[in-house]
Amino acid sequence: MTKLFNLDKQKSSLIREDLGGYQQYKSVEVDTHPQPFPNKGREKQAFTLAEVLITLAIIGVVAAMTIPTLIQDFKKREASVKIKRFYSAMTQAIQLSEIDNGPALSWGIKDYKDEDGNLLDDSIRLENALIFYNKYIRPYLKLAKEQTNEEIARRYDIFLIDGSMFSISNGSCTDFIYDTNGLKPPNANGQDKFYFLLCDEKNNKLHHLHTPNRAFGTYGHHTATPSFERSEALKSCEKTPIMCSTLLELFDNWEFKDDYPHKL
Repeated sequence: MTKLFNLDKQKSSLIREDLGGYQQYKSVEVDTHPQPFPNKGREKQAFTLAEVLITLAIIGVVAAMTIPTLIQDFKKREASVKIKRFYSAMTQAIQLSEIDNGPALSWGIKDYKDEDGNLLDDSIRLENALIFYNKYIRPYLKLAKEQTNEEIARRYDIFLIDGSMFSISNGSCTDFIYDTNGLKPPNANGQDKFYFLLCDEKNNKLHHLHTPNRAFGTYGHHTATPSFERSEALKSCEKTPIMCSTLLELFDNWEFKDDYPHKL
């Protein structure tokens, strides 16, 4: 018996039979869509409730161990990028300002004390900081908004377009307190707040490392000497968080290493 060709796409085929010297054709019904793996009565086995619960528990344990680390690593990378961007923007702004206003070391910063050595009133210190900022820095930065600090009267807050901010205040130098996430918590030194200084020629030697002609840099350079090592900077950052920017700039390329002493 030989199959010749399909007459119907579903079930009809033409069959040729040899019957004693002559041929006869007849149509028969065939299944043109056979099941490749016919069910022989076996049933699919499902997972038991205990197996499902054990699997979920394992997934939960792995997630609890890995997710916090991933989140912390992401925060470190994000903070590092923002600090680098801020430092670069400030450096460029100062360089542009120097074209118009002369060397930064000659700009002059008004004293924060009176003739008797007493601290000036907060409103006067803020006014002095704003006069300096508006003339030498503000025209050369891209800003989102500005406002007076609600908690510290002598500070003024400047918000950047990436969501970070910095505050300025008047001291022996002009203080720039950079916050990587704006007003969001924790608002803690060494975690999301990092200190920078812009000094004139009179005060820069007290605050900067190896470079007497440098006007802008990280807070705490006056603690450094030519033999200053990373281990010392690390201890200084741990005990006095406002010094952490020195560790980041001088030794760690603005990156948060595994031994960084504060959780971001």
